[in-house]
Amino acid sequence: MGQVGSAGDNDSMESFFALLQKNVVNPRRWETRDELRIAIVS
Repeated sequence: MGQVGSAGDNDSMESFFALLQKNVVNPRRWETRDELRIAIVS
């Protein structure tokens, strides 16, 4: 990790969250936050 506001760090995190949203969050509707939390950590 670089300094605060580092473009490289920002790109990595944006890519990670985009993949998380595409592969876990968006494919189905989650009834509770706990269901989603468990799916994210599994």
